[in-house]
Amino acid sequence: MGSSLYLSAEPSFLYGAARLLDLGNTFDAYNRCETGDSADLVGILIDWETVGQDLWASFYNYDQEMNTQHKNHPEEAQLVSR
Repeated sequence: MGSSLYLSAEPSFLYGAARLLDLGNTFDAYNRCETGDSADLVGILIDWETVGQDLWASFYNYDQEMNTQHKNHPEEAQLVSR
């Protein structure tokens, strides 16, 4: 499953540990947009792109699973094709 982190910082263990010692908030760096509307648009577009990627991955996995089942049980493949 994909994720969209465009407007937020990229998480990592070391980054999280370093933030414990960052009293001046010097690690706060985010991707910025000109306006709130453009940030919303970019966020929505990236979210839908992620949804699309997840759907294609699901279609691919389903197809692979069906092909594997039909190779293991060819008699069932004939029933499905009728």
